[in-house]
Amino acid sequence: MKIKVWNRAALLALLPLLAGCSNSSEESEKAMNATSVNTYLIEVSQVVGVGKVEPESEIVSLAAATGGIVTRILHSEGDSVKRGEPLLQLDDELEGISVERYRNQYASEKSQREIELLNLQDSEIKLANRERLLESTRRLAGRGAETQQNLDDLESEVSALRVAVDRNRASVALAGSRQREAGRQLEYAEAEQARKILRSPQDGILLDLHLAEGEAVNQYEVFAEVAPSGAMTVRTEVDELFADRLKNGLQAEIRYVGSDTSIATGEVIFVSPYLKKKSLFSGKASEQEDRLVREVRIKIDGGSNLILNSKVETVIKL
Repeated sequence: MKIKVWNRAALLALLPLLAGCSNSSEESEKAMNATSVNTYLIEVSQVVGVGKVEPESEIVSLAAATGGIVTRILHSEGDSVKRGEPLLQLDDELEGISVERYRNQYASEKSQREIELLNLQDSEIKLANRERLLESTRRLAGRGAETQQNLDDLESEVSALRVAVDRNRASVALAGSRQREAGRQLEYAEAEQARKILRSPQDGILLDLHLAEGEAVNQYEVFAEVAPSGAMTVRTEVDELFADRLKNGLQAEIRYVGSDTSIATGEVIFVSPYLKKKSLFSGKASEQEDRLVREVRIKIDGGSNLILNSKVETVIKL
């Protein structure tokens, strides 16, 4: 005998009939209050659960990297967005001033380094010229054609020029260090300004935008939800009674809640490795607190017109 198992309540309601035709109300009550059922005594062909339509990568809540006042909204809810595409512009007047200041400082340090390079080149040329003259004077002095005084004066001059070259090289190195530091300060200021543009972290659809122009957003505050591009899935939960029968690759039908008409088909692509408390559509006073479920994710075949976050019924074929 094959039985389509819809939920735990339906199975428990059927237990008195399976136990016999006894009219004893006491026995029926014991069966209804049973906390464990050996489901392998019954051949189960399918399990039905209630699920929620979600993107395969799950909906992403976007948080602001910095706070500020919204000056421009660049996309509306329902728009397709690309990775890195701007969604909101925050006020960046102060950041813009900082960028301009450090840009000017960087330009000044760059010019100063170029001046120091020219000074170094000039001193190196003078040194090379006097060194050649010194060698010539030494040869002449060796033959007695040049005085020792002139030779000593040239050696002193060459020594001074060598010191000047070393000093200019140090000035070039210092100017280069200042230029690099100004460059890092400029990069930091530009990064701070770039943070005032809130962007999409990936391709997808902008589902919800919580801000309007003129409103303030705090740092790390969630300001939008994006559904990443990719396949549509249904996340559902199956009662613990049938949790060990589930596996990847099982086929499933998707229906509207309360309907017998299939609106989509799919395949189980994920089965949770553990049981947990019911979370989907929970919160009813009549639900048992100790009820455990196993989460299942079903990838919907082909294109589908299902609306994200909509409540559906899943029929998993065992």
